[in-house]
Amino acid sequence: MSRLRFFRPALVACLCLLLTAPIAAPVAHASPDAVVALRDLHPLRTTVVFGHRYLKQRALESVRAQLRAIGRERGFGVAWTRGQSDWDAAEAALAAPLLARIERDWTSMQWLADPWAEMLAVDYRDGEVDALVGHFETPVGRKQARIIDQTVAFHVMGAFSMAGKVVTPYPGVEAEQQALTEVYAVEDREMRFSVAGTDNIDAQTFALSPLGARYQKTMIIKLTGLLNARLAAVDAALVADARAAAAQAGPFADRFAQGARG
Repeated sequence: MSRLRFFRPALVACLCLLLTAPIAAPVAHASPDAVVALRDLHPLRTTVVFGHRYLKQRALESVRAQLRAIGRERGFGVAWTRGQSDWDAAEAALAAPLLARIERDWTSMQWLADPWAEMLAVDYRDGEVDALVGHFETPVGRKQARIIDQTVAFHVMGAFSMAGKVVTPYPGVEAEQQALTEVYAVEDREMRFSVAGTDNIDAQTFALSPLGARYQKTMIIKLTGLLNARLAAVDAALVADARAAAAQAGPFADRFAQGARG
């Protein structure tokens, strides 16, 4: 325990330096085509599917919280719950625009284009981005790109899971949970190669090079931060959307009340 107390300040200081210090002093921006090409070599499939699953959970949690509040206010009792036709209809109506936001603001990943370009413009010279594209387009480079993608996914999923925000199982996201399991398995297979193979020389050469090491830091620290921040922002927007849309549940609640009286 004494050693932990001794080293923790040093570890925090090192992390702060990594997060705040510029990684390189660029002399020219990379071409837009190279920036897009490098982005396309990192589909981040596990992270995208995890984020979609997590945000759908949060959308449903937010909508259901509003419906429960309506039930309490109107004294509906335990009959007003999931599985009851009026509740389910209200839930579907309130959730639809939230699910559309998830697709637009997260799953499409269109939002990442500008932050990605800005990140590369800060950290890399023009020729360096071309070199990265050239490497990651090779067979072993593609495997290393998947390793980076999986490492980013590990940190993104870990941040939300260890914070207690991911509820498993959660009713309504079963298909998304299954998709996450399958995509993770596919990416895990794609990133594996023999350490004894001749192509491992090229892999190690890149990983240990100044450019390769710097790129891994960029992706694992900066990109993970961008993705986590985006998930948190969309999460907050979903909660606000559900609260603003609560009145739309009125007709469904009225129909439930009439049925209860009848």
